[in-house]
Amino acid sequence: MLAGPENQRRRVVMRHSIAKASALVLLSFSLMSVAWAQNQKNKKDQKDQKDQGNSSLDQTKPGEQSGAANKDELKAYKEVYDARTGDPSKLIEVGEGFLAKYPMSVYAGAVYSELASAYLSTNQADKMVTAGSKAVEINPDNVDVLPLLAWAIPRRVTAQTPDAAQQLAKAQDYAKHGIQLLTTMPKPEEMDDAAFTKAKNDKLAMCHDGIGVAEVKTGKYDDAIAELNQSVELSATPDPVDFYLLGVANQLTSHFTDAITSFTKCSTAGPLQAQCKTGLEDVKKKSQNSLEAPK
Repeated sequence: MLAGPENQRRRVVMRHSIAKASALVLLSFSLMSVAWAQNQKNKKDQKDQKDQGNSSLDQTKPGEQSGAANKDELKAYKEVYDARTGDPSKLIEVGEGFLAKYPMSVYAGAVYSELASAYLSTNQADKMVTAGSKAVEINPDNVDVLPLLAWAIPRRVTAQTPDAAQQLAKAQDYAKHGIQLLTTMPKPEEMDDAAFTKAKNDKLAMCHDGIGVAEVKTGKYDDAIAELNQSVELSATPDPVDFYLLGVANQLTSHFTDAITSFTKCSTAGPLQAQCKTGLEDVKKKSQNSLEAPK
């Protein structure tokens, strides 16, 4: 595996990336829930009528264990639901309190999903991955959380991570499943085409980003280039970190022209501005004495 970057640079990159991902979550979290719920309703209409009108999570799993929610439980869940658009710290407080009191609730999966978003917003990557993993355990088709896990896990893995290979493989599985679900998702009737396309593309960008970062860290640079290019093309606001990684991958595969383009894009702004400038200078020098690889 490619050696991990310096700890300080890694923290800066993670903070920047979390801020960007948080913005994407706020934009599209509820939109994807609506779309997924509609798709699931259509697929399960004949099989399980009791699930119609539910949230984006398959609530039959926790519901089978705890039964119908009582009045107090519904009130507690409403408090979590109402906290979604406010202070993430408040959402974390009421969400954790809800799960402590109602761990087997039919709403547990929805609360874990909301907590994953809140932890991401407050720079608690470990807790975000834990909450997201529990949400996906409850519903493996959770299109709100799969992109988050696909994006976050590879960025946390370093050469010193004990189970690095397994973590990267798991992230890629999340990403591929997320892509499969997102590309076949129908547009909700109440959502206009532009809003749906933007929300879906932002989540697809996170999935392709996760695969691309994992490929960089395992030395599969050609595959990484393909995935990261898809990510920056799909994203409404491409991540400068992705341009840096594209620069590195293109330089290592002797695609100097593309490396210069990528390093240039991240050399004027972002957390790796200095590294991008250095990379740009290095690849320009190397291109003068080395042959450009064919595409």
